[in-house]
Amino acid sequence: MAWTPAAFRTGKFQTVPFLIVLFFVGLAVWDAAVAASHAEKTSEERPVVRFVQFNGVDSLSPSEIKKIMKTREKRFRWFGGSPLDPEVLEEDLRRIERYYQSQGFYDARVVSHKLTPLVGGEVILEIAIEEGDPLVVSSVRLTINGQTTGPWHDDVIALMPLKPGDRFTTSGYRDIEKVLLRFFAEWGYPKTEVSLKARLDKGAHRAEVEAAVNTGAVCRFGPVTIEGNHRVDDAIILRELTLREGDRFKASKIQESQKRLFDLRLFQFVDLQVKGLEGEQTDLPIHILVKEAKKQTVRFGVGYGSEDRLRAQLGHEIRNFLGDARSLQLNAKASSLVQLVEGRFIQPYPLSLRNTSFVATGGVTREDQEAFENEKIYVSSQLDHGLFDRVQVHVGHRLEMNRLLDVSAVAADDDVDQEREEYYISSIFGGLSYRVLDDPLNPTRGVQFINTAEWGSRGLGSEVDFVKLTLEGRGYVPLERFGVMALRLRWGGIRELEDTSRVPVFKRFFSGGSNSVRGYPYQQLGPLDRDGDPYGGLTLVEGNADWRFPIRNSWEGVLFFDFGNVYKQSYEIVMDELKYTVGGGLRYQTPIGPVRLDVGYQLNPPDDPPFNRYQIHVSIGQAF
Repeated sequence: MAWTPAAFRTGKFQTVPFLIVLFFVGLAVWDAAVAASHAEKTSEERPVVRFVQFNGVDSLSPSEIKKIMKTREKRFRWFGGSPLDPEVLEEDLRRIERYYQSQGFYDARVVSHKLTPLVGGEVILEIAIEEGDPLVVSSVRLTINGQTTGPWHDDVIALMPLKPGDRFTTSGYRDIEKVLLRFFAEWGYPKTEVSLKARLDKGAHRAEVEAAVNTGAVCRFGPVTIEGNHRVDDAIILRELTLREGDRFKASKIQESQKRLFDLRLFQFVDLQVKGLEGEQTDLPIHILVKEAKKQTVRFGVGYGSEDRLRAQLGHEIRNFLGDARSLQLNAKASSLVQLVEGRFIQPYPLSLRNTSFVATGGVTREDQEAFENEKIYVSSQLDHGLFDRVQVHVGHRLEMNRLLDVSAVAADDDVDQEREEYYISSIFGGLSYRVLDDPLNPTRGVQFINTAEWGSRGLGSEVDFVKLTLEGRGYVPLERFGVMALRLRWGGIRELEDTSRVPVFKRFFSGGSNSVRGYPYQQLGPLDRDGDPYGGLTLVEGNADWRFPIRNSWEGVLFFDFGNVYKQSYEIVMDELKYTVGGGLRYQTPIGPVRLDVGYQLNPPDDPPFNRYQIHVSIGQAF
């Protein structure tokens, strides 16, 4: 349940959320004090640069120029900032000219700079630059084994970081060799030699680029040797390799094999070394050096959220359990919403199926949600398979026994869930996921799609017949110095089948809270009974748009727009009933993910809602 100002009026104000808010305030004050202390380290009365402005900069980004300077702007109006150092400034001016040259502007020069006084000892640093005309690549000549034409020429030219008409840059010129070596190593030529030449006519502002490639002989993978493994058998390592002795050399297979070995979580260190690159041999031996991880790991963690409040987790993992890279995991979690004890067994390569794992899970859980309290005993088994690169599919069977201990909400037009009622559910489930993210904890680039389905039937021994589908997509678009735009869209639907007239409350959809539509309290968006208690629905729609922008050091700000609703009927979407919220928040980056504070405001609240129009949420990790 989110904390709102109504807590003051009702006398139910929670101390811990207030302490979390104070924690954010304390961090801000501490951050300000540290910045202010830096400004007072010198006794000299030197100005502080409030803004850096450039005149004459048309071709390059002013923000990129500022990044190479050691002279920094004062980021905040009332505190921070360091006194201007004239020697550092002079070096910055020379650094700017060198940077322009590296970007192809060999005539560029800093013609002047001046300080314009502001109030309180602050100044505007104005730097005037004459860029001149850049050097433009007039031609790119590529020879492969002495030939200027051939099957690879067009493909390689298309990959070159410099092409005719491009501005000649130092970084682009240096990257030509990397691109060529990577390309030919992928085609079986890891001994490729590259010779580069550039003719620069600064008077005519032209650059001619030549690249000569000598591929050498075709190479193949040679014998594989392994070092450093004591408990893990060689066979476990060899079966993860995507390369085989006698295959044509391909550089990506080295990287893919290394990743697969890391994904086993049996090793702290994995290094695949290609031998024989210096000699004449074409069968290149592969030497694998590993350092084994600890056989057992115990993890403990605590956290806090405005919804589940204090939470704790304890985990114990046994790696290479009974050999063959098996894994046994025991986990326990506890919060005000969910208490769980679970065991999980993972068997890779069941029945020698490549890229496949068998996962068996069983446990006991108790949910204390807004609408119900439920105890569940469950067992499930599933097969996980890597279908394509970054595409995972899974299919399995789940058997669960549920006992409703309490039902808070009563739907006026539905059958009533009965307390102490038991439900045996047997279902087949499956799903597909695709993920390309730069950081799982705090992504700034990439996409993710998650699709799941569950089918319960009397033919499987279930007392409830239904089909449940969920579709979710996420995208993260970097905005350079302006941060990240994060987008999310989720849809879910449930349909009763055969003789089932009511899906039990613990299988229905709920919305609202810190990880969905943030203008609403936890699970309070959607159908409510006359007492204001949610009872869920059979269709879910949610959408989020976050603009996450940097503030200072580890601080990040967020502006968001959320929408969604939960509908009573299956596959029902009424656009006029969608609820919209806007808001903002703060993030403080930590090694375990960002600590976040969000404030959401309802743009079109329901009539006579039993909650405030704005909500405050505190948690760890991004909302999505």
